[in-house]
Amino acid sequence: MLFSDCPVLLQTGCLNTTVVNLTPPKVPRNAAGSYRFEAGWQTNQRSIKEDSIEAYVVLGGVHHPMKKVPIAADRWEALIPLDQVAEGHSYHFKFDFIYNSHPEPQANSLRTEPFSVKIVEPNAR
Repeated sequence: MLFSDCPVLLQTGCLNTTVVNLTPPKVPRNAAGSYRFEAGWQTNQRSIKEDSIEAYVVLGGVHHPMKKVPIAADRWEALIPLDQVAEGHSYHFKFDFIYNSHPEPQANSLRTEPFSVKIVEPNAR
């Protein structure tokens, strides 16, 4: 880590917010045609208003809302129908949130790099 990335490292530490892709790169084809996308949200930024977080899977330009998983901390998921003909699908995650700031709270957004998921036949490796 470079000091220019975090100029007050020794005094207060760095603020860090990360989205972790928990969706496997290959999923077995299923008859329903819907597939689970999952992401983990990790932050040490205490100014973020937890109840303001809105998560999305962006697939083909469409924002699919994600729901917070009730039994797992900081985990989000969405069940999304996918085209059964296409084998691969590109997507990314987007998290919108509000954080406390002076003189008033501010909106912000975090977008991940693109990922891809491939639909494979159930017995394929």
